[in-house]
Amino acid sequence: MKPRLITSKKWTPFPKDYVSQIEQAFSDAFPGQFKDSKLIIEGRIYPEEILLRVGHLEKGRLVQNNFEVSANYSQKKQDAVTCIYQCIDAAASLMNEFIESQGEVEFPRSWKDYDFDGTMIWVQYTTENTHLESEANRLLGVEEAALVHEEDSEDALALSEEVLPRPESEDGDETEEAFETEDDNEEDDVDLSKPSLFSGKKKQKKEDMH
Repeated sequence: MKPRLITSKKWTPFPKDYVSQIEQAFSDAFPGQFKDSKLIIEGRIYPEEILLRVGHLEKGRLVQNNFEVSANYSQKKQDAVTCIYQCIDAAASLMNEFIESQGEVEFPRSWKDYDFDGTMIWVQYTTENTHLESEANRLLGVEEAALVHEEDSEDALALSEEVLPRPESEDGDETEEAFETEDDNEEDDVDLSKPSLFSGKKKQKKEDMH
């Protein structure tokens, strides 16, 4: 997975618990879609960029359908969470359109910018197989851990905790509050405090995102 910005070198991955919650949200939003296929979620936090890949690999195939979304991130503004939420919803929109068209849709094969709900994002469609890519790196002697920890481990951990604060319950336990679903009787207004995908609603496809 390659970043959009040429200046994006050092990075840290999304925390595993956030990745698990994103996977669950996609599985809930597209029930039955991944019964005979695999869902792959990859997320990276760069100093100035948030990068998300939502991959869909059908059983028995090598070609992996990847919906990749990039957004500018500012450590000064501390807007990473909002950027990640927008990336999640944009990826869900792309996947929704891909599924509804049964793959008969042309998405940009290189980074293209879009105004998505008032936020500028970049999207692209790729077919890299995550597992094969990792195996190739391993054979070439490129350790994934080395790539992840190109940024000092302490700095990477601090960055992850800074931009993705883990909410706590009153008892001090970690919760899924940041991704909790809304009640069915709540209004349908856009709530930028969480991805709409985590409200159990599939994002409406954007007619101009291809």
